[in-house]
Amino acid sequence: MDQQTGNKGRRKERIRSLLEETETPEPKAVPPLFALEDKGTSFREWGEGGGSSRFGGGTEPDPEALWKANRGGWDDGGDGIRPRFSAGMIRRFVASLLVFGGVWGIFAMDEPWALRAQNWISDALTYDMDFAAAQVWYETHFSGAPSFIPIFGGEEEPAQKVNAGHEPVAPLAGKLVRPFTAGQKAVEIMPLGEDGGSVMVKSMDTGRVLSVSRETDGGIKVVVRHTGNMTAEYGHLSGTKLAADDWVQSGDTLGWLQEQEGAKVPLLYFAVMKGDVYIDPTEVVAFD
Repeated sequence: MDQQTGNKGRRKERIRSLLEETETPEPKAVPPLFALEDKGTSFREWGEGGGSSRFGGGTEPDPEALWKANRGGWDDGGDGIRPRFSAGMIRRFVASLLVFGGVWGIFAMDEPWALRAQNWISDALTYDMDFAAAQVWYETHFSGAPSFIPIFGGEEEPAQKVNAGHEPVAPLAGKLVRPFTAGQKAVEIMPLGEDGGSVMVKSMDTGRVLSVSRETDGGIKVVVRHTGNMTAEYGHLSGTKLAADDWVQSGDTLGWLQEQEGAKVPLLYFAVMKGDVYIDPTEVVAFD
């Protein structure tokens, strides 16, 4: 019994000694994947020469600086070699000489194959290409001719200018009392009618009102820019409801002439300009 107890005690002592001798191993230091500097070089500092090298130094280079440094290589395919203009011209010149020499040699020979080649070259340089046959082939294989090719567009009818035959109308029914002269660049029209009411003045054509102003004698003048590069002045009006930038159609009312008691019969002042030159209004409007 004492022997078993002694064995158990020794076994416990052995286990305790083994546990005391065993030490927990310290973890080994793992090197970092990336070694970061305490203060990296910024893009601006790198562009000013702050980087340690062109592509190294542990910092990201400035893209703009890289582009400026390698611009020539990127523009020319990456190899940095630009094709010279003279080299391209020399190659084209040599190719042209070879073609010219070949054609000259063909025409200098009397062989049967050379004669056929001469006829083909002469026809190609003399006669126009048969576009009709090309159009038929295209329509057969593609179900219609391409509209973006002018020669396949077919015959087009020439555009015709539409002329509605519109003629200007007289501003009012009246009689000319003062004709157009070199010194008098307008005509004056006396309205017909024996009643003492007002007479409406009409626009001779479609146009835009340029201005509405008061005359020195108290009348109103309306200037209208009409079609056909013509401008008309309607003066001595008693009143109007129009303002500048109003649009009028042919025959629309521009204003009116009002006869006053004890005053002269009102006359319409009517002038027409073609471009910047005054012309005789009777050449534009027919008066009775």
